[in-house]
Amino acid sequence: MSNPGVITLASIRNVGRNIHRLDIEDNIGEAIHIHLNSLRMDFSVEEFLMVADAFIHAGMSLEVFQKYQLERLDPHFLFKMSDLIQDIRKVEIQSCRLGDLRSLVRVRIPKNNYVMLPRQIKYSPAYRFLKGESDYLTEYMQHNYLGVNNVTRLEKLRDSIKKNGYRHDSGYIVLFGDQKFIRDGQHRAAVLASLGGFDQEIPVMVFHFTGNRWRLKPYRQVLKTFVKKIAVYGMRKAKRVLQRLENLG
Repeated sequence: MSNPGVITLASIRNVGRNIHRLDIEDNIGEAIHIHLNSLRMDFSVEEFLMVADAFIHAGMSLEVFQKYQLERLDPHFLFKMSDLIQDIRKVEIQSCRLGDLRSLVRVRIPKNNYVMLPRQIKYSPAYRFLKGESDYLTEYMQHNYLGVNNVTRLEKLRDSIKKNGYRHDSGYIVLFGDQKFIRDGQHRAAVLASLGGFDQEIPVMVFHFTGNRWRLKPYRQVLKTFVKKIAVYGMRKAKRVLQRLENLG
């Protein structure tokens, strides 16, 4: 069968010391290809699902996850934090005041890239949508579940929490170490705040790591972005000056 197209299902670079490239592709007409560094593995859809199940069971066997059931964590979240899994020291449940948590909101620096900055939950796009400011969510760029847009995902979660409460077996709000930044569960936090206010105490899942690679330094990233922008501007200006001098010569 011919291959009419390729859909990239996942792509990540430089995970730990050994994985420099990991791509998972749906090669339409040829099933699934996994590229691991220079190695390519070919699977049928059935074989790929079997391999995925095997990895899930392997992850569940890790001692740090046994108590809290790895399969109930968001797969996209686990994928994004994959480089840190090797550094996990322990996972525990703590009680935290909802209003002390901070959402990580994507903010665009003028004429430059987006950066993630901590904001009170009441300023997050999800919370503002729930309070009637719909544009803040519909126009906000974020990663979603396949085939589910921002609004549908949030409304389904709100309906579920209204009916069942903040069900711990369906996922916790996740923090890293002593930082109060929500690493996973920002929609959940927005729904809880819109329904019960910011003073409620809620259980959260906290990942503790060895080392400091996990620590987020959002304002340092902003500073780096500005410094880079200034440096680029300065180099361009210096280049223009040199060109003018050459023309005068």
